[in-house]
Amino acid sequence: MSSISPTPDGPTAPDPSTVPNGPTSDSHLLALQRDFRLTSIEPMSLTRFARVHRAVTSTGEHVVAKVTDTRAEAMARWTRALADAGVTVVSAVAGPLELDGNQWVLYPFIDGESYTATTEQIRSAGDLLGRLHATQVPTDGLRAYSHPDTERADVDSDLGTLRDVVTAHLPCEEADAALAGLTALADRWWEHSWPALRARDAELPRTGVSSDYKASNVVFTPTGPVLVDPDNGGVEPRLLDLAMALVLFHCECPGAPARMMNHEEWEVFARSYGEHVTLTPAEHELWSAAVDHMWWEEGTWVLEDNDEQAWADPVQGGYLRSLALWDPSGYRLP
Repeated sequence: MSSISPTPDGPTAPDPSTVPNGPTSDSHLLALQRDFRLTSIEPMSLTRFARVHRAVTSTGEHVVAKVTDTRAEAMARWTRALADAGVTVVSAVAGPLELDGNQWVLYPFIDGESYTATTEQIRSAGDLLGRLHATQVPTDGLRAYSHPDTERADVDSDLGTLRDVVTAHLPCEEADAALAGLTALADRWWEHSWPALRARDAELPRTGVSSDYKASNVVFTPTGPVLVDPDNGGVEPRLLDLAMALVLFHCECPGAPARMMNHEEWEVFARSYGEHVTLTPAEHELWSAAVDHMWWEEGTWVLEDNDEQAWADPVQGGYLRSLALWDPSGYRLP
């Protein structure tokens, strides 16, 4: 077995100190190399947002080793069933392997183009999400969606944190506008949108979803896009997953425009999605509530969670400022 391969050169290599929970230790890398029978594994993560290491197996297959959800076995069954049904999503080729409480798996390394927001990429990404939602395969063991356990005091506390975030990172007038918009969102979500979703929860069709469908998790190959990070997957209302895609699609994607998806891009995405999924009347009626829910639950978490390096990044920082000032009106369903 060869030694751990060298760290990749160049300014695009992530700083290991910024990877969540710290960089992968040499001892863990050696354990992964030994137990997965790898000929090499790169110490540097492919992204600063997670521990994802490119590697080569003893048979010469190019793979990535990454930390996955604790429901790794159920995730493997689900993704393999999707792949067998023709949905282009990676499925584990080995694992799970537990190291200090973390579950590691090997996924095939998918070689292709990163997202640059071409019309064809947006169309094909919407098509893939539609096929994912339309394909019925066993989901036994996946996480089931449940509404958050939130009190009004939690909302007010988050607004205080958001006030500090936007004040620190936006010019004064933009910060005031962002805070006004986020305060209106919080009130609308608490008083109207979240109650409406809870009251009609049983009317929302559920299916297996990635629960993290964004451009950075899709690789565009000559034969079509491939979902490469399904590990947050669960059984959730498909409407919420679609709304999450709208809110997060340009998050953490170096090749994306430095902003949210615009109306024209969303129309292309949603129309392609709609070629596979016919949304119900209840889903149409609750769309704006679903967008509010994902903007409050996921979008504001992104604003709070991103560090100074992310806000200073021309692309990710632009996306965060766009998200803070976002107006969700005009984003229609197919």
